Amino acid sequence: MPAIKVSNQVTAANAVTGLKFSKQANPFLATLWASGVTVTDVIGFSVGSEDYLLAGNPNVEATDIANFLVDRILDREPCQDGELFVPVTATTAVNFGLIIEEVV
Repeated sequence: MPAIKVSNQVTAANAVTGLKFSKQANPFLATLWASGVTVTDVIGFSVGSEDYLLAGNPNVEATDIANFLVDRILDREPCQDGELFVPVTATTAVNFGLIIEEVV
């Protein structure tokens, strides 16, 4: 079960570009945790042309963590195969973790 963890991500059109698991060959379940430093921070999640989360405001955390107990935004969301897109708009930084469970 692959996972991606990103800390202190600044604004980016796609925060997972070039990462090892950023392209999925099979359908999967996505679980996403995220936290921001300010209330204006936003995160999204798309696979190919399918949007699963648009401009979600993550919880505000005082440190550079995404708390796996309280900061979950997507919970085992069924997703198609394709390239992952995680757009981030951050005043300071966004932290996130993504777990990918392949559906067999």
